[in-house]
Amino acid sequence: MSYSAGDFEQDAVKTARALHISYRRCTYLLNRWWAGMNNQFPVEQYGDLHNLMNRVSELVQDYEADSNAKLNTVMAKSDLTLPGDI
Repeated sequence: MSYSAGDFEQDAVKTARALHISYRRCTYLLNRWWAGMNNQFPVEQYGDLHNLMNRVSELVQDYEADSNAKLNTVMAKSDLTLPGDI
């Protein structure tokens, strides 16, 4: 089975969609985390969750750095419109 340029482009679009959805999901979770959910999970018992949310925060910051350069690249190839998109 051969893998054509068209197949590659379709896979790239699917990847952009997945990254787009992941970014929106991360921002959704972070907003709720900092709105008080973080207080519901003591770090002593839920250290893994706190570590995950730290990584989520870092990913969002990375996407939004340099005038949203990474985010704009993903959004340019994703053909989705999700809540939170301008």
